[in-house]
Amino acid sequence: MHLEAIASVVWTTNAKLIGCVYLSWSIAFGVSGLLMSWIMRAELCGLSEQVLFGDHQLYNVLTTTHGILMLFYFIMPGVMSGLGNLLVPIQLGVPELMFPKVNNVGTWLLVDGYLLLVGSSWVDEGAGTAWTVYPPLSMTASHGGVSVDTFIVSLHAAGLSSLTGAINLMVTCCYARRTHSCVLQSSLYPWSVAITGALLVGIIPVLAGAITMLLTDRNTGTVFYDVVAGGDPVMYEHLFWVFGHPEVYVIILPVFGLVSHSLHRGGLFSLYNMLGMVYAMIAIAVVGYFVWAHHMFTVGLDVDTRVYFSSATLLIALPTSIKVFSWMVGLRRMALASSAAWYVVAFLLMFLLGGVTGLVLANSEVDLVMHDSYYVVAHFHYVLSLGAVFGLLNGVLSCHELCSGYRSAAWLLRVQVVLLVWGTTCIFWGMHLSGTLGLPRRVPDAPDGYLGTVVSTTCGILVVLLAVALLLCASLEASLWDTQQLRATTRSTNPGMHNHMLSGMHSLDHATRGQLMLHTCVSTSHRASMHLEE
Repeated sequence: MHLEAIASVVWTTNAKLIGCVYLSWSIAFGVSGLLMSWIMRAELCGLSEQVLFGDHQLYNVLTTTHGILMLFYFIMPGVMSGLGNLLVPIQLGVPELMFPKVNNVGTWLLVDGYLLLVGSSWVDEGAGTAWTVYPPLSMTASHGGVSVDTFIVSLHAAGLSSLTGAINLMVTCCYARRTHSCVLQSSLYPWSVAITGALLVGIIPVLAGAITMLLTDRNTGTVFYDVVAGGDPVMYEHLFWVFGHPEVYVIILPVFGLVSHSLHRGGLFSLYNMLGMVYAMIAIAVVGYFVWAHHMFTVGLDVDTRVYFSSATLLIALPTSIKVFSWMVGLRRMALASSAAWYVVAFLLMFLLGGVTGLVLANSEVDLVMHDSYYVVAHFHYVLSLGAVFGLLNGVLSCHELCSGYRSAAWLLRVQVVLLVWGTTCIFWGMHLSGTLGLPRRVPDAPDGYLGTVVSTTCGILVVLLAVALLLCASLEASLWDTQQLRATTRSTNPGMHNHMLSGMHSLDHATRGQLMLHTCVSTSHRASMHLEE
């Protein structure tokens, strides 16, 4: 019986089940990446060597694996393929995604890539190249053996997994929706997924080409990036960041859709500036293709090029600010301050802080000073690690209600949000301060003068640990089958009695759950008018 259940999961083509598998794997991979960050902070929390016994290569391997895990194996599959498989078919009113077997293949490519990634850390000396895999550090002269080769193959597997999910969701959004349903009356999440799919289709082949050339340089004698033989390592940086900067929007655009989804649902199905939000996402995706070199101000770009990329980077703030102000108006339309609204407010706080520091780094002259400091690390963690994670938690909260029919305890979720905001702010605001003072990144020790900010950053990890434990407890308690059956029995025997259990949860009635699933039950929709005519 157990083997049949396992086989049904392994070979499934059901989008809802595949979405749950994606979410489960992404959460597991994210927890493993979080553990690596704790080891790094334990190394940094005091003077001299702490837990790695002076092994600086191991520290670099941890930072490399942590970055790739969080980007390619936690956030991307979670907000794109995981929640996309669960929410997009429901919101578009279709029974299944267009290519269900390809959907299943993408799931297990992700697992294969994870095993290769973690395995590369145990082979030879590990891949300590940072997540960007820059040559000449990633060439055989610096990293011999097969660790970097295994690392590159794991990137290929993750890219193929992302590509299968992106094509599937994009084609479903474009061709499989109900013909009598107006796309502007659907949720913004399918819009964000379709735009993100187009971005992925454009950028994944660029990364694949860049790392394949690196692989051939290491193994077959080509000299694409070998300076001695006439190669150009800066060409790799251009190719990587043509992928790497749109990758930021690949991660954050589905989160934008999830936040809009929550506000749409909680704001009496009346999202402010729907058309403007769609155009803003399209503008962010288009402009995101043309600003990659703001990651490369220190490689010796000429002044005109730096001025262009600084100006184009500042231009992205315009559509992003349109979305932020629209969300703030949407917050005013929410009838109740639900737990989802608290997550939205936390997302806005984190994303705004990260965006403001991004405007600082958009100035090429400032970036030349700040580039290799912890200020940059704090900036992209605020946008990606915090903004994206709060958006992912918001989406998981919505899907939890759909899948189990029960809401988690409102008070417990609010305590968890406050603790998570507090802990992450202690971590990354301290990084901003130490980066402003000049503390370099990728160094496993800090001078004595930085001890205060470094220790405060590490202490925030403990608060984050408590917040994550509270979230897991709330989700687990809401998902327990015995607990759900007890509540159902209590309601059937005492229909007028409120539930006074510790969690204070309650089930969703049929009307609320129907609104959650259809999401756009508005009287002006074409679907409603057609039913009335019938």
